[in-house]
Amino acid sequence: MSRRGPAVPLIGAAVGLLLGVAVTLLQDSTYRADASVVLVREGQPPGNDAQLEEAAAAAAELFDSRAVAASAIRNLGLDDTPRDLVDRLDVDSGASSSLVRLTVEAPSKEEARRTAQEAAEVATVLFNDRFAPQTTASVWEPAAAEEERISPKPARNLALGLLLGALVGLGIVLVRLFRDERSSRTVAPPVEASAAFRVPRSGEWTVADLERLLAEQGDAFPDRRDELEVYLESFRSVAGPDGRLPGDLELVIEDVFGPLIERTR
Repeated sequence: MSRRGPAVPLIGAAVGLLLGVAVTLLQDSTYRADASVVLVREGQPPGNDAQLEEAAAAAAELFDSRAVAASAIRNLGLDDTPRDLVDRLDVDSGASSSLVRLTVEAPSKEEARRTAQEAAEVATVLFNDRFAPQTTASVWEPAAAEEERISPKPARNLALGLLLGALVGLGIVLVRLFRDERSSRTVAPPVEASAAFRVPRSGEWTVADLERLLAEQGDAFPDRRDELEVYLESFRSVAGPDGRLPGDLELVIEDVFGPLIERTR
């Protein structure tokens, strides 16, 4: 692996970290609150009951409807459509239970709590209009919001960005190693050294050196020829008036043109 190889995963990790920051900043804050409704058969205390379990399942379908959402929106003066609120509303009836839990997500903790409470109250009214007095519903647990927001999660986003960026960087390194290995197996015999290319000393590379190196050894790496031409063109744009290249490009030259240089030695 070239000297720049180990830096590629680090660069990828840094890019992934920046993407994680961007995702975190772009995500809207979301909070969650829930409330529960209990069903009771006439003359019976709350408890496990097969009939109540069936009633709870039916109630869950009623509660998770646009009828409940529309009334809650109207009472609270929200800007949502009924469909929007239904998408943010989750209703669950537990197994072997007469409880129905309503969970709401909203941009603020207070809005989540108020919406969950209103949805629970509206749901009990609609249920009782249909099924009372044989079975009645009432708010069992008033709405309460979770202290921590559920989105965004900065630590999670940054960790995922860091991991994915490092993996992408590692993948690039492995692809380059595989490509270089394949090239080395199919290289043509070295050019006869009637006028052998002399590898410049550190800090003495010029555009002319790279042009000659590519002219003499480039045919041995046909699958990299276009890439090498692109690098050479970019080097011309930063060369000095005499064609000399900046010293800080030496590592890049040794990395990109390394296989060609090795063939001259």
